[in-house]
Amino acid sequence: MSDFKVTPEVELNTAQMLERYQLQDETILRRWAKLHAINSTRGFFYPGEVDLMDHAHHHLDNLGMSIAEYQSLLDRRRSNSQTSDDQNKTVASQVADEAYDAIETLTEQYSEAVDLMGERIADHFIDELDLSVMRHLSQKVKDRRTLNGQTKKPNRFLQVIKAVLQPSSENTLLVPRKDDNSSLELEQHHRLG
Repeated sequence: MSDFKVTPEVELNTAQMLERYQLQDETILRRWAKLHAINSTRGFFYPGEVDLMDHAHHHLDNLGMSIAEYQSLLDRRRSNSQTSDDQNKTVASQVADEAYDAIETLTEQYSEAVDLMGERIADHFIDELDLSVMRHLSQKVKDRRTLNGQTKKPNRFLQVIKAVLQPSSENTLLVPRKDDNSSLELEQHHRLG
């Protein structure tokens, strides 16, 4: 009898299984099925179950193992398989933990970067707003002076603004108006206080 049987692609009934292993007694077949926790009372065996039964047939019938020896072999294989599964779960949980830690670190770094960029954007916005307000106030003072005919007198407001603001080497992003030289001068000397 050959140890190598082709696993069928369809279910086999009990009669086909008895013929496959050249058995006369159905109890032997049921005993083999019980070793692998296969339900032998339903009258047929799935291809995967037939493969397990081939394994039992090989060890018990062809190699002459006792039922106890075969059961011991199965128990050893199952415990080795569970140990391997536990190691795989341990590795998988370690990978998952490392991935979680990496995600947490990246989230913190992203949050810090967003905060930093937010501060820079806010600072820039305040600078631009401040410059815009200064330009507007300067223009209003010039317009008022022109209306009052005071173009030759120096304006105290503009002198105070120039005295308070220190020169800055930073270029501003504002595009100055063509006809507004004094506001351009204010923008170039402005610093956020």
